[in-house]
Amino acid sequence: MKLMILLAGALIFTVSISGCTTRDWIQAVGGAAQARDDYAKKSRIERLKKANAASSRVK
Repeated sequence: MKLMILLAGALIFTVSISGCTTRDWIQAVGGAAQARDDYAKKSRIERLKKANAASSRVK
């Protein structure tokens, strides 16, 4: 319990010192999530291209 309170306090302190608003934090998280999604999509497309190329060589 004490650890949770300490972590919450540290988070609040960090947010207040950073000067970022809630909107800034939400935009940052949204940007990170979008980048992760874009990377996953790119990786999936590359895997499909490699699989298709390999299957066309086997035929």
